[in-house]
Amino acid sequence: MTAPVAATGPVFGPGRLRVLVVAGVVAGAVLLGGGFGWYAYSRSHSVLDARVYTGARLGTPYADLAPRLPARTVGDVPVEREPARPAGAACRYYRAVPGLFVSVDHYRLCFREGRLVDKTVVPGAGAVGDARRELGELGG
Repeated sequence: MTAPVAATGPVFGPGRLRVLVVAGVVAGAVLLGGGFGWYAYSRSHSVLDARVYTGARLGTPYADLAPRLPARTVGDVPVEREPARPAGAACRYYRAVPGLFVSVDHYRLCFREGRLVDKTVVPGAGAVGDARRELGELGG
């Protein structure tokens, strides 16, 4: 004969289940908050001041512009709205304004052999963007 098997209760009792649910909610909130924080940080630290953009002249060495450029460039390049890139140039993109969750204008600076060869405002989707309006006010 086999010995009777002792009845076992649920693997997760109400107290343990509550702890797991709370831990899951807290972990989700931390990940969501961290994701939003990174999104806001990366967007706000890739904004190029309009005065720097208007003051940049073609032929200027990158080394002369670099101290005035933001530490970060844009990760989501608006390639569908930009004009053709200059042949052989490496382009860097910056946000014109720090707006979150909206399409904004971008400044594109292209360098070849260490010198600025093109600068372009890439429009945001939709209406006339902030960069074009601000450049108009600056006379650029």
